Amino acid sequence: MRLAALLAVVSVLAFPFALGRAPSAGSLPSPLLPCADPSHRGATTFVDCAGIGKVAVSISEPSAPRYPEGAPVVIAVSGFFTPSIGYVFELDPDVLGAVYITMLWPGVQDPRTRVGSEGSFDHGGAVSLRALRDVLRFAAGEAVDAGGRFLHEIVNVPVTYAVVGVYAFSHSGIAATNVLAAYGADLQRIRFFVGRENPTIDPLYPLEPGHWADDGRPVENPFYDPEATTSTTVSIDYSTVEWSWSDGRPVFRVQGGTDYLCSSKHPTLWGKDYWSTALLEALLANGSLTRASWPSTLATPEEAAAAWADRSTSSSYPLFRTAHPDLKAMLVFAVNDHVQTAIDKPHIRQAYDGFRNADLWCRLNPDQTYVSALLGTACPTAPDNPANAAPASWLDVRAWAYDGHRGSIMNVVVPLAAVAEMCDRTRAQEWGTDLVAPLVQQAPVRHP
Repeated sequence: MRLAALLAVVSVLAFPFALGRAPSAGSLPSPLLPCADPSHRGATTFVDCAGIGKVAVSISEPSAPRYPEGAPVVIAVSGFFTPSIGYVFELDPDVLGAVYITMLWPGVQDPRTRVGSEGSFDHGGAVSLRALRDVLRFAAGEAVDAGGRFLHEIVNVPVTYAVVGVYAFSHSGIAATNVLAAYGADLQRIRFFVGRENPTIDPLYPLEPGHWADDGRPVENPFYDPEATTSTTVSIDYSTVEWSWSDGRPVFRVQGGTDYLCSSKHPTLWGKDYWSTALLEALLANGSLTRASWPSTLATPEEAAAAWADRSTSSSYPLFRTAHPDLKAMLVFAVNDHVQTAIDKPHIRQAYDGFRNADLWCRLNPDQTYVSALLGTACPTAPDNPANAAPASWLDVRAWAYDGHRGSIMNVVVPLAAVAEMCDRTRAQEWGTDLVAPLVQQAPVRHP
């Protein structure tokens, strides 16, 4: 990493704010880099994380703050199942009127900017969670960057630390959920979490219940039983699973029918392919593989069990009851999930059950009024689910989802609507089950 060349002098005016302070007299703040998002002004800075080093943080500013008193703060969490994930720019700061923050995991370099974080990449493990905790504290105005600056001293818009939330799409939600549960006492200024189609337990990460084929067809695992899903488990019969040497992945043999070949889209950690612990144990139990024939690029059952213990969310939800009892959550999902195909959406159910069993406020998809406002027209097809409610049968959960086929504008609008609603609810402290209109006037999305 050519940090010396990248450390261009970018002048960013510090914004005086009552909640913060200026850098100490005589200290020389480290230089700020340009914002990693070329479409927005802002800056890239670093946060010192004890035992890790400097973690890179990109800050994007809105053209105007959402509220008269300032802009809320939204932190988007990156994925970690592969080391190639850099900054994530999914939500438009201008639409939200929010300061948008995204970070690089320890040991990860952003492919476009070549900026990187110090430390070692552990694929969403303990090191990643500590780094994310420290960045969240910086984003919430409770800690300074490596140059001694608070967030509001870096950006050119006023910041309201009373409205700070986390957004996570796909498996990044695992780290987001776990850090808020494990370090909830340190993250009380994080008021809400918006999770979009986040997996929860290890059979869901490699899509063992089913996946989408390259041509867009759903490919269902006939050995998955959607009626047996619980708040912490799914039911898959692994008795026929074998290792396909030609495909380099597991296959479920179907007597007299079409075999179910597992998806090519599965987690890769430390250079090895990871599947659920149960599936890997079944490869040994069924005699398809032995310890001697085990592929060097395939995680062993023991490696998988150790990895998934720290990278699932099912054991984290109970912690919220005491660690972060005032956190509010919204779960965003489409009729056709971006990777999961199971009709009962076990990942949505398990997250919802986890939050609600911990007595947290939780809503399935944003209020219809926010979706309509962002579209600029009424959207009666968007769901309008009351908060703290779920389907009587999770086999009917798609009726609670928004219609967002691949390439649909809804996949842009609905996540924005979810974050906008949670920002406004947090500011107004309005936690009723439904809304009759947006709490703050919302301009439509112009260029989704």
